[in-house]
Amino acid sequence: MAAGSAHAQKACSSAEASAAQKAVDKIVTWQNLDKAWHDYRHCDTGNVAEGFTDGLMRLMVGWKNMDVAASAMAKDAEFKDWVHKRLLNPASKDDAEDVYALAKKNCPKGQNAFCDELASVLKSSKGEAFAPINLEPLKPITGK
Repeated sequence: MAAGSAHAQKACSSAEASAAQKAVDKIVTWQNLDKAWHDYRHCDTGNVAEGFTDGLMRLMVGWKNMDVAASAMAKDAEFKDWVHKRLLNPASKDDAEDVYALAKKNCPKGQNAFCDELASVLKSSKGEAFAPINLEPLKPITGK
């Protein structure tokens, strides 16, 4: 059995599920997400799965420290695949268009390949890209 698939064979005890829930509730950085996922990915169902998705999408929409996200995904293909699947999860749908727009319009310097890959993953199911949202500041309406 491959070392990377060992977690798939491991059952999640009720104690681990409880610890996993606490860990996913504390996801506020990419490092928190990476650690929680590596420690508790075998518990990625039900409430824990919802917590993972919520944590991931908070980080994606916050769009901070994306170089850390890019590095974590570059080092671990299984983690990257998990992130990509979560981005396509119906629970992520409300934020997916915003993440797509951020990847297209606010890509951090030196992360073009990462942003291009995210945008590609986030294309709609019909294969058409989301229409990028206007990230320009709103201008006041001037009346008569």
